[in-house]
Amino acid sequence: MGTEIIMPFESIVQCPWCKTKYPNTNQSQCTNCGGTLEYSYESDDLGSEPPRAPRVLPPKFKRRIKYTGNVMTMIGIVFTIPFFWTILFPIIGIFCWRKGLKTANYELLPLEQGKATVGKIIDIRTDYTQSMNGQSPTIVEFQFEADGKEHIGNVGNIYDSVHRKKKVGDSLWVVYMPNDPDKSSVWPPMV
Repeated sequence: MGTEIIMPFESIVQCPWCKTKYPNTNQSQCTNCGGTLEYSYESDDLGSEPPRAPRVLPPKFKRRIKYTGNVMTMIGIVFTIPFFWTILFPIIGIFCWRKGLKTANYELLPLEQGKATVGKIIDIRTDYTQSMNGQSPTIVEFQFEADGKEHIGNVGNIYDSVHRKKKVGDSLWVVYMPNDPDKSSVWPPMV
């Protein structure tokens, strides 16, 4: 006559916008950045549909996408600011800095202004061409339909272990620019 012992455990909800972790919470808004907490990477549930555009993104999230979590921008800053007195390093730095900001804006624009649709994950892979603090980011490739045509997009610079939480075939919300569906992102963001 065995007695089953049930161990209590904490369910931790992580804000997809600022990465703040909340143990055993039923909050719907992050107290740190104001982002929504209703979505979980631990499940294949879509969560609620993104709000209608224009959407206001948390400032900390925008800063992380443009600067602190963006490898090209960080390289650009490192090459430009300390070596401003040389000629070659600032040229390389400014090129990298601009490329990083352009990539960030391609991701932020659909999150702020894009139209929502349902997509699915078609590939999850590691990007070994980049590294930050010895860790290579993950790229999640997704497929969605816009104006009757299939489109493929991807989200990179993901330094979380999303590949252990999401899998190929999972559904997710995609936001894209109606006039240019190649500019797309995942809602809520995975980065």
